[in-house]
Amino acid sequence: MNYLKTPALGSSVVALLDLFFLQLILGSPSKTTWVLVLLLEGGAGLIVGSAIALSSTPSISKAGEIMFERAPWSREGERNAERVAGKWMIASTLLILAGFALSAT
Repeated sequence: MNYLKTPALGSSVVALLDLFFLQLILGSPSKTTWVLVLLLEGGAGLIVGSAIALSSTPSISKAGEIMFERAPWSREGERNAERVAGKWMIASTLLILAGFALSAT
């Protein structure tokens, strides 16, 4: 359960900041606009999380090592990237679920 604290807090802050900036920019944003922004950010976060996880796979790391002279692949680096990517994906999923819940009301 401790693993969910950071993504839940992050997605809550993002959702509230979205509402604040939509209020600031549009005056009185519609619920539909807020839902679309939450879904867009959730989708973008899922893509970023996937890219983070993919970036540390052995084949991608080997390509980066050859083309960009990066450090060679390590198991610990892959585990760390998977932890970070998991948090991104959980937070993004929570944003998408918040968008679905908000659109259902």
